[in-house]
Amino acid sequence: MEELNIPKLRKEVEIAFKDGGIIKITKMILFLNKFSAYHSGEETVLEVLNDRSKFIPAMIPNGQETFAILNVDSIFYVTETDQDETQMQKEDLCIQFITGEKMEFKIHEELPGNRSRAVDFLNSERLFLTFLRNNHKVYINKNKINKVEVL
Repeated sequence: MEELNIPKLRKEVEIAFKDGGIIKITKMILFLNKFSAYHSGEETVLEVLNDRSKFIPAMIPNGQETFAILNVDSIFYVTETDQDETQMQKEDLCIQFITGEKMEFKIHEELPGNRSRAVDFLNSERLFLTFLRNNHKVYINKNKINKVEVL
């Protein structure tokens, strides 16, 4: 059975879920393919989150590495632990989640000229969108957003 395993890259992230009435952040490891189906290079966290799969495998590094299967719809946002130094920053936004919590982010995706407004970005077809907060990429589940203010 070991010969059927596909080698994966381990990516440490922080995943935010609702716990009671507040957002709780948990360190986890996601498994990425060594090759992306959409571009040259490795699969990205954004590709895993926006895939058609409703459940994704993860590992909880709690000393004994507990295996978990996550419901993508229940994720509020995922933060990469690696710092991102690129300068592709757009509008500043204050995002209010459905729990009432507010956080400030920057849009962190290249937007086409005719679709460069924040409302166009938020209305894209993808479930998760890329933002930047404290030099870390954050992938936010649009279904967990209540309101967005352009700063």
